[in-house]
Amino acid sequence: MAYVGLSDFHAAVYDPATQTYETPVKLAPAVSATVTPNFESVTMYGDDRAVYIEEALGAIDFEFAVTDLESDHYALLLGKTKNTDGVFEDSVDDQAPYVAILFRMKLAGGGYKYFAYYQGKFQTPGTEATTKGDTIEFAPETLTGSFVAREDGKWRAHLNSNDPDAAVTAEEWFAKVYEPTLVPTP
Repeated sequence: MAYVGLSDFHAAVYDPATQTYETPVKLAPAVSATVTPNFESVTMYGDDRAVYIEEALGAIDFEFAVTDLESDHYALLLGKTKNTDGVFEDSVDDQAPYVAILFRMKLAGGGYKYFAYYQGKFQTPGTEATTKGDTIEFAPETLTGSFVAREDGKWRAHLNSNDPDAAVTAEEWFAKVYEPTLVPTP
């Protein structure tokens, strides 16, 4: 199914030590997202042919743009703090927290595909601007980062709202970072 839209970026701070997430915070309106999982693939040969293929997930490159990177979101995503004058002074000692990113993409035939990327860090963005001329160009705020698998090996969750087995609503998806419903063992 083709995608025809992108919306509802949310971020939630993740604590790997306790394996818990804070409540997701809605970010400014979504402009774009590019997520690239990097897999290493190695083939073993024997008897003059390929015998085994092994894959390993490396870092997941994540880039997204929003209409504005609000002060609270700058602090949340990058571990920044304001001084007593309300000014951000970036420091080499700043540490971005691990975060989860949630969003949805509209499907051409109706419905949405929901995504949750579980554990990543973002880098402080650069600054780029041009003067206003005869035509107006918008310059969205773009953040880049890297995501990795959690300790349990999970790195993302996704759901197609048109799937007849879908038991999670949009409100539930963005209310907390998705964790599977545990079925008690008899």
